[in-house]
Amino acid sequence: MFYLPSIKNMGVFSLLFLVSCGQLWSQTDVHLRIEKRAFTRLPVELWPCEITGEATEDDGFKVSSVLESDLWLSSLIAAYPAQSQNLKKNTGMTTTRPAGLQAINVAVKTRLEVDGDTATLALALIDMNTKQITFNKKYAGCRKKVRLLVHVVADAIVKRLTGQEGIARSRIVFSASSFDGKEIYVMDYDGVNLERLTHDKSININPAWMPGGKGVVFTSYKANNPDLYFLDLESRRAGSLLASNHLYSSPAWAPSGSQLAVVSTKDGNAEIYKVDARSRKMRRLTHHVAIDAAPSWSPTGREIIFTSDRLGNPQLFLMDAEGSNVRRLPVGNDYNDSPVWSPKGDKVAFVSRGTGGFDIYVYSFADAQTMQLTSNQGSNEDPFWSPDGYRIVFSSTRDGGRDIYSMMWDGTNVEKLTAKGNCSSPSWSANVRPESDFKCKK
Repeated sequence: MFYLPSIKNMGVFSLLFLVSCGQLWSQTDVHLRIEKRAFTRLPVELWPCEITGEATEDDGFKVSSVLESDLWLSSLIAAYPAQSQNLKKNTGMTTTRPAGLQAINVAVKTRLEVDGDTATLALALIDMNTKQITFNKKYAGCRKKVRLLVHVVADAIVKRLTGQEGIARSRIVFSASSFDGKEIYVMDYDGVNLERLTHDKSININPAWMPGGKGVVFTSYKANNPDLYFLDLESRRAGSLLASNHLYSSPAWAPSGSQLAVVSTKDGNAEIYKVDARSRKMRRLTHHVAIDAAPSWSPTGREIIFTSDRLGNPQLFLMDAEGSNVRRLPVGNDYNDSPVWSPKGDKVAFVSRGTGGFDIYVYSFADAQTMQLTSNQGSNEDPFWSPDGYRIVFSSTRDGGRDIYSMMWDGTNVEKLTAKGNCSSPSWSANVRPESDFKCKK
């Protein structure tokens, strides 16, 4: 039996399907910010960015616009333009104050200074009641990397006001087809700064971030076999991790980063194995004549969820990290695939096939309920959680080609991240960036 819809599982079940990257469904989608959700967020007043030195008005416009977007995508904060007469200035913001908005108690003030190739972005949080500054800090980097500095500021605001980590510095890797195969790409979490990571003129699929965001593991056919490779993002060098005449696919890192789960045909059938990242020793976890695939670790590292057709159709199963205590997760529907555990451990996102095609669902462990997130919007697959657990990235054919989108965990606030029309298998990194990302390259 083949799992036809999932790019992730195509690499496991049929090598023939890996060559074909065409998609069959289409739809259109209009992005609307649902302001009623803003009332569940912490409202802040965003003052226009001040500019000094060689900074231009366009630079200040960019700071305000990106910062507003970052705070909205945090799912925790909503920024609104200042209402004071002396602060009325075009900020590039897209969110307007809804009628009846509760009182805003915090103002966000930024100042951008540019001196040659260096940019310094200062942040101040002001208590609107006392008019006192409650937090201030400066962040320096390359002028060409101002957008990244804004991401740092956004995460600092989220952390200071909510106590939670933001996602603005995180990134997304994915696979995209080209005339001579499929390559691995990376972009910022909001779809900006797209960069190609591999140039193998081969088939590269199933990218998975290593915990800490320092590298990516993926399956590649560049040696004429589906082997597993590790790409160091600092050096941009790729080396073989697992290579033989067997198939290695669907890598999933354990939270500790010391081991990963992979699908392999090492013993003939497609089974799930645990691999020690240092020694590369493999231990088989599943033992069934059916096809077992698409492993995903729980945040504690004590359990793994995966897909198996041992009951006839693909269904979701849980097992302990050592392969014992296998049991079905009753999420409903007859065809379920590509499960991924949320960072908080309270939910699982997965793909299910219904009468309208393939859609993204979320199962909640708290109440054992399943929620459908997408509907009548093309083919929706490859879900993966943001590091804070509030958003889900996925691939969809809703605009004709297959592209990468993100949405809130409940299916609202959809954002289109790519416009290539040939993208799949996104993986969302932890919220970290190497220091070199903010420096000017010599």
